[in-house]
Amino acid sequence: MTTTDHRQSLRYRLKTMAAGAFAGLAVLSMSPVAQAQEEPVNVTFIIYTAPGDPFWQPVIKGAQEAAKDRNVNVDIQYADSDPVKQNNLMETAIANKVDGLAVVNWLPGAFTDNIAKAREAGLGVVTFDTNDPNPNATKSQAYVGQDFFAAGQRIAQKMIDTAKLKSGDHVVAPVEDPDAFYGTERYRGIKDVLDKAGITSEKLDATPTMATALTRISQYLVGNSQTKAVIGLGSVVTEIAPQAAAEAGLSIAVGGFDLSPGIVDAIMAKKMIATVDSGAYYEGYMPIVMLAYYKRYGIPPASIPIGGTIIDSGNAELVKKFAGTYR
Repeated sequence: MTTTDHRQSLRYRLKTMAAGAFAGLAVLSMSPVAQAQEEPVNVTFIIYTAPGDPFWQPVIKGAQEAAKDRNVNVDIQYADSDPVKQNNLMETAIANKVDGLAVVNWLPGAFTDNIAKAREAGLGVVTFDTNDPNPNATKSQAYVGQDFFAAGQRIAQKMIDTAKLKSGDHVVAPVEDPDAFYGTERYRGIKDVLDKAGITSEKLDATPTMATALTRISQYLVGNSQTKAVIGLGSVVTEIAPQAAAEAGLSIAVGGFDLSPGIVDAIMAKKMIATVDSGAYYEGYMPIVMLAYYKRYGIPPASIPIGGTIIDSGNAELVKKFAGTYR
């Protein structure tokens, strides 16, 4: 065989091998195993508040986009800030034998038993947005959310630096639910920094209803006019804090947590110093992906720390473009 003949023969064999490989892949893609892996995964996704809070819009968008990307049927439910209703929703998901459960573990000890029951029933379980800060407090496989204590420290230092807060000053920290983990841990971080600077502070129960929160914060400021700053512990109280200060007749520093179009607008209008991004889109997207992969491939969910970025006048314009969707 000449060199030319040898090369032609080699090319022919390579082409034949490649054709066979592609044919094998085609057969594999049509196998029952591959088809089973692509069957829809069913996930119940429980938001603990009532519908309509703008904070959850990016979370919902993330969950819906992940469901579309990963062939997941996602059932979004709302617990109306009622632990009894949330437990009922969890028990319904277990009884319906869904594949995965994504839930906000917002109240100490309230959902521990049903998280354990879900795992015993074979469901994948991921907590998002809020979780018990104590290690291994529940049987949840993973948590996607913010380190609240560290985020609290970050916003407190930002407020000290920007508003020139000093020893002897007073700060109020309103919160939607005084017992929820996000509020207690964020305030603990804030207080840690403020105490070291000689600044007094107080947590205020403002409720999750905007109108009521506005009234309670403004009334507090009227009765405590020496207050130098408001640091909202959640999206509702952060959004209405500038208006509450104005109604109380005070020109004081305002900061807080989370994002909404109203919060971003307040920062850009210089009515608010800063807020801490919670990474809301990932709170929706990542639990769906992990629960789908756990069902299909047995890959255990893993905790993902997200959020914590300070949003101020320097980067608010970029955030505004996507506020209410991806931010």
